[in-house]
Amino acid sequence: MQQLRTLGEVADASRADPQCMWAAQRLTAGGVAWADGGAVVVGCPALSGRDRLIVRGPPGAAAGLVRAAIEVLGPTFVPIGDPSLMASLLAQNSWLVPGNLFGWMDGVRLTRREASHKVRWLARQEWPDVGRVLGAAFPDSYARPGVADVRRWAGVMADSGWLTSIAADAWSAPGIGFLAGVAVLPEVRRAGQGRDVCAFVLDALLAARGRVALMVGNSNEAAIRMYVGLGLSYRLQQVLRVERRPGGRGRPSVG
Repeated sequence: MQQLRTLGEVADASRADPQCMWAAQRLTAGGVAWADGGAVVVGCPALSGRDRLIVRGPPGAAAGLVRAAIEVLGPTFVPIGDPSLMASLLAQNSWLVPGNLFGWMDGVRLTRREASHKVRWLARQEWPDVGRVLGAAFPDSYARPGVADVRRWAGVMADSGWLTSIAADAWSAPGIGFLAGVAVLPEVRRAGQGRDVCAFVLDALLAARGRVALMVGNSNEAAIRMYVGLGLSYRLQQVLRVERRPGGRGRPSVG
C-alpha cells in the first residue's frame, strides 16, 4: 500500500480520473491518497459539504484500501464511486451501508451559444443577495457566501435590479474548475437564465483551469440535459455511509 503525496502521483495511479484529481486538492492540508493493486482512494475533508473518499479500481484491492482509509480518517468520510464498485464494497463490508446516487459531470470543451441574458461576477457587497436567492431557490446548497473555498459568484439581474439567478466558482482545484450553488428564482425559470449563468462560470473556469466539473442530482433530468448541452459528460456515482468503524489494529502501514 503506497501513500500518494503529490498530484502527479494521484494522476498516475488514477489515470488522471477527474474526480480523484478534484479530491486531491488538499493533500497537504488534511487530504490523503493511497494506491494498491491497481486501486486508488483519495480522501478530502470538507469538500463540497462532505468528507469525501473517492474510490477507483478493482473491487478486491479497493475494498482493502477503503477499510484502511476509514481506519485512519474516521467514519465521517463517505466512499464514493461507480455503482458497480460500490455494490462490491457493500458485499465485502458489513459496516458499509448504501447512500444516495448523484451525477458527476465534467468536460474540457464547451458548446458555444449566444447568451440571452447579461451575466457578470458579483461584487462582494452583493453577496448578501445571493443568500436571498439560495433561500428561495436552493436552500440545501452547500455553496454559500462565506463558506471556505467558495471563491466568487456570478449572477443575472432583473431590470428592477434584483438578483434572479446565480452560480459559484467553488472548491475548484489545480487543473479542474468546479461549478456549484446554481439557483434560479422560480418566477424566471425556463427562460434560459440558468443556462446562461452556468455557461458564463464554466467558460471562465475552463479558460483558467483546463477542465470543468460539477455534481447534479441523478433524477434532475432537466439540469442533466442542460449540462450535456453545454458539453459536459455524465457519470453516475454512488455514496456509501460508514455505519460503524471497521475492526482493525490501528493505522495501516503506508509507504
